[in-house]
Amino acid sequence: MNPAPKSWWGTPRTITETIDNRKISWLELFSDLIYVVIIHTFVENLTEHFNLFGFITFWVLFLFFFNTWTNMVLYFDLHGQNNLRNLFFALLQVVAIAITATFTGEAFAGHYTGFIWAYSFNQLIYMYLYWQTMRNDPLHATTTRPFLIAYVVGEALLIGSIWLPSLPLQQALIIISLLIFVSTVMSEHRNFDREFKQRQIPFELNSAILERYGLFTMIVLGESLAGIIEHMTAEHTHLADYTHFGLALLCIIGTWMIYYTLMDERKIEADRYWPISFFRGIHRFLIACLTLQSFFIGQTLGTGQLVYYRGLSLVTAASLLALLALTRLPRFNVQPLATWPTRWLVLGIIAILILQFAPVFVGLLLMDLILLGIGILNWTKNV
Repeated sequence: MNPAPKSWWGTPRTITETIDNRKISWLELFSDLIYVVIIHTFVENLTEHFNLFGFITFWVLFLFFFNTWTNMVLYFDLHGQNNLRNLFFALLQVVAIAITATFTGEAFAGHYTGFIWAYSFNQLIYMYLYWQTMRNDPLHATTTRPFLIAYVVGEALLIGSIWLPSLPLQQALIIISLLIFVSTVMSEHRNFDREFKQRQIPFELNSAILERYGLFTMIVLGESLAGIIEHMTAEHTHLADYTHFGLALLCIIGTWMIYYTLMDERKIEADRYWPISFFRGIHRFLIACLTLQSFFIGQTLGTGQLVYYRGLSLVTAASLLALLALTRLPRFNVQPLATWPTRWLVLGIIAILILQFAPVFVGLLLMDLILLGIGILNWTKNV
């Protein structure tokens, strides 16, 4: 079905008004730019807070921010229109999430009030947007009303945590609210099944959404490149520095090659909603692992310490495992990954885990060979 006619303010597109062969808009590309800075702040703050609390904080903040990104991606895809209304709220959301990002450092230090208020304002924007979709399309209330109720409860807990007298209690309530936010869509999968079947909406992720995930992955890989280049700008006095830089660069290239050769032209379809939501959850885990890879590869290059190299090997293996799940599971893959590429991925994961016990830069060299080998094999198959 073709989209509704353009208007200056307009209304949100109904969920049944699909756009054939939808392409990512310039507005969507611009709204993703703020996450370049957000990913950078994660890496910088992990450098300053390299401890258990720092890693827990990373996962909590990453899930908060990525939840916002996911909600806006889905809103653009299902309800976005080429009108002033869509432009205004998209840019307002960019401003809101940018302000929220300024409190990242305080959150890593254990101070959450500023982050909570800024994030809550950001949440209210797309809660309002989804409420408007329900008003414009009453049948959509089947899925939208439970979503909004859960988010109101989560927001009440999040804001209420500000006045708790104990920091551990506040942190616990923040995590509970986060779990509500990230689990809401999956938990109401039966509502999505009912609405989608009633309105004859296919259970799939179109190429535009998959491309948005690919672009976010590119943002994270770009942060990895920026980190190792920044290190070399500061320290490039010896031949060994350039050798280590080359090893770090090849690790990023190998990761990039595997991701894009496996995910290119992939078709995601299912017979119900939960596999689609599960796919998005795995992809979220993958991008978090790639963000941690960016941190560990920069620290490995900068310090050469075994602890950072072992962290790098763990998150790299976890990234490959996530890619294996994304491409192999038949519940949402129209064409699951073939047997031989699957075996190469499994062997690569096992080998990278074993390489934790190798000397740092010897292990990194062998890891590079594994990543590049898998990437080249997939590339030749695609060609």
